[in-house]
Amino acid sequence: MKRKYRSRLWVYLALIVFIIMLATAVIVSFFAYFLFQMGYLNQHDKNPLTPVIFLLFMSVMIGTSISLFVAKKILKPITRFSKATDEVAKGNFNIRMTETGHIEEIRDLTRKFNMMVHELSSIETLRNDFVVNVSHEFKTPIAAIEGYAMLLQDGNLSETERNEYTQMIIGSSRQLASLSHNILSLSKLENQEIILEKELYRLDEQIRYVILMLEPEWSSKELDLQIDLVKTNYYGNEGLLMQVWMNIIGNAIKFTPHRGVIGIRLFEKEASLVFQVSDTGIGMDDSIIKHIFDKFYQGDAARKTDGNGLGLALAKRIVDLCNGSIMVESKVGKETIFTVTLPLT
Repeated sequence: MKRKYRSRLWVYLALIVFIIMLATAVIVSFFAYFLFQMGYLNQHDKNPLTPVIFLLFMSVMIGTSISLFVAKKILKPITRFSKATDEVAKGNFNIRMTETGHIEEIRDLTRKFNMMVHELSSIETLRNDFVVNVSHEFKTPIAAIEGYAMLLQDGNLSETERNEYTQMIIGSSRQLASLSHNILSLSKLENQEIILEKELYRLDEQIRYVILMLEPEWSSKELDLQIDLVKTNYYGNEGLLMQVWMNIIGNAIKFTPHRGVIGIRLFEKEASLVFQVSDTGIGMDDSIIKHIFDKFYQGDAARKTDGNGLGLALAKRIVDLCNGSIMVESKVGKETIFTVTLPLT
């Protein structure tokens, strides 16, 4: 492909040079014919070099003028690129270049430049949102810890109030620890391309262990868990996949109302493992599903319970590193189904 582009560009430049030379020759020939007709050029001239020097001078001037005009046309897009890159260097990612011109390579370069600036703009937006969200997520528990710590300084507190404030401080501290752990984990995984420390283990037993760990949450809400797990041996990183199951099952418990139903299935389909969690919770519309795996995204106000919006982003990154996929199907007010597919090979 590159060789094709180079050949086109060189043909284009060679054609321009040929046209300049041809135009110069035609104009000089016209001048020579005009001088000859006027009698300025004849073979009996005492000084024959004068008309030759004059024609050479005219050739240089005409060729230079045409070259300057053509060069200005050719270099105009490069000048626009120079100004546009200066704007990008200053942090202006809203600049766009018009994708016009007679040279295909210039149009292609302009299109790629616009794509690059668009991607830089998206990255800058994500970076700003990340900083704002991290600041907000840290600010809330820190403010809670400070507030309850100040209340504990009151010597007239009852034992019940003191225990309550202490529990609030402990809860906020755990929230900070969880947030820090998720941010560090996600940052590490985003710069990781392969999963190391793999081993063969019983995946169905791991999922059962996660369900037992979350027993206080689902038993307090009297949820009906319908579990169907096929005995499965899987070769992978046990610690990373534990986070996937914890986040998905934990979300199902969190958003399922009292005495709701949660289905947890694990089965083989062709050359893949399929893990599926369904719930009879509040559901999601398409606008929420579109951003459900974005960092710090927690949907609408109704879904903003405890959490920092990093769990599903972390789960998706882990599944991606496993060469798998994670999908969401949901109906508002009815159900939500998370499906994780992992290759067996």
